[in-house]
Amino acid sequence: MVVVVDKPDGEVIIDKGNTQGYEFDTCGNVTRYYYTVFNTRHFEDVDVPAVYRHGKLIRPAGTRTVAKYINDTIFVNVFYDKQNHVIAKRMQAGDYYDAYYYEYDSVGRIRKEMHSKETNASENKKEFKLGVQSILSSETFVYTALTPTQLKKSCLNDEGREYKKAIINYDDKGNILSENYEFIVSWMRAETTYKYDANNRLTDKTLISNESGDVKTQSLYEYNANGAMLIEKKLKKDVLTDEINILYDETFNLPNSEVNRDHINSSIGIVKFGYTFFQ
Repeated sequence: MVVVVDKPDGEVIIDKGNTQGYEFDTCGNVTRYYYTVFNTRHFEDVDVPAVYRHGKLIRPAGTRTVAKYINDTIFVNVFYDKQNHVIAKRMQAGDYYDAYYYEYDSVGRIRKEMHSKETNASENKKEFKLGVQSILSSETFVYTALTPTQLKKSCLNDEGREYKKAIINYDDKGNILSENYEFIVSWMRAETTYKYDANNRLTDKTLISNESGDVKTQSLYEYNANGAMLIEKKLKKDVLTDEINILYDETFNLPNSEVNRDHINSSIGIVKFGYTFFQ
């Protein structure tokens, strides 16, 4: 269970009822998760009792206005093949489901991705039985080795036409160094570069894109002696926007809280983790 609260600078913590939950299989794969999204907010008056101290009235009774947050809950089920590849994700939002299906080639690269909208024909709504399926999009990916450390990825639409291509470069350890994407019939392009430390841990991920104007985003990572991530810093156009600190349970080395300093909105987001173990 994950609980999320916000604390604007100079104000008290605001609990908007945001939660997340995750279920895992015996291999550690996420099989089901849910999260809440903000729907609406309304205000109501609540009674505040009088405050007495040593028999003397300090504050008379009255009322105060509090905000009540109404959230929707989104449920997602994830399915795997025998190689632990994700082959399907189905997200429930109201009466409909958003589903994504994946196929892989012989070396574990995604060969096909399909996005569809579906209905549940089962009378038991806790079980899923495919009803009406509408295909929203379908993509196929073709890989061509250019050199031992360079790969071309061709992205084909549902008509089998290449609409986007990428050049992916690797180091001699198999780590991705860069991905350069370019749309065939437009001027849009994007480049993502990656840097690693001596232990092959990602330390720097930088994206430069002109898809929505010239944009540069960057994530910097720091780790503890056990290899667990301690800090993630996010920058946009070289300006620090977020600084995320992760605190761990010393016994199990599992994260128990995450504190995100939002420098743009002058607030702190606090995430608390809880665990339930099954045998």
